[in-house]
Amino acid sequence: MSQTKVRAVDAAIELLGTRGLHALTHGKVDAAAGLPKGSASNHFRTRDALVRGVVERLEELDRQDWARLYDVTVASVDHLVDAVVGFVTAMTTTDRVRTVARYTLAMEAAHNPDVRASLNRGHDRIRAWSAPILAGLGAPDPEAAARTLLAYADGLIMHALARPEAVEPREQYVRVVRACLAR
Repeated sequence: MSQTKVRAVDAAIELLGTRGLHALTHGKVDAAAGLPKGSASNHFRTRDALVRGVVERLEELDRQDWARLYDVTVASVDHLVDAVVGFVTAMTTTDRVRTVARYTLAMEAAHNPDVRASLNRGHDRIRAWSAPILAGLGAPDPEAAARTLLAYADGLIMHALARPEAVEPREQYVRVVRACLAR
């Protein structure tokens, strides 16, 4: 992706994450990215093409983030809880804008199979990372445990985005992880 395209889609992510789907226009992307008028539409002819560009960029950024985590060895329940707490915290604080943009696009995914496929690929990567960890910790059905743990994390992220003052106590994370490991 060229630097201009990266600037445009990064600005689009910022717009989605701070102002919502209605802010995703070529003109607003140009202004937010500091690009000459018409740059975004030159690279992304339609709004659908712009959305596809944003989805591809989110997927690329997620791949970079997860590449760092693939080397993480999780050898205990406490370590897994720390990883989940860290993930939820990062998604709702330092990566909040990207997370809001992703969830904004999640509604678009209900109607757009390209967006849905990309978001599913990201979800599948997280599940593929977590299922072997859960197996190593003794989960009788690691795939089901991974789906449950991810659904819980997704719910916590959505809740924290809507109500930033509400923080789930660590003990609840421990309960959910232990429930995923129960025989």
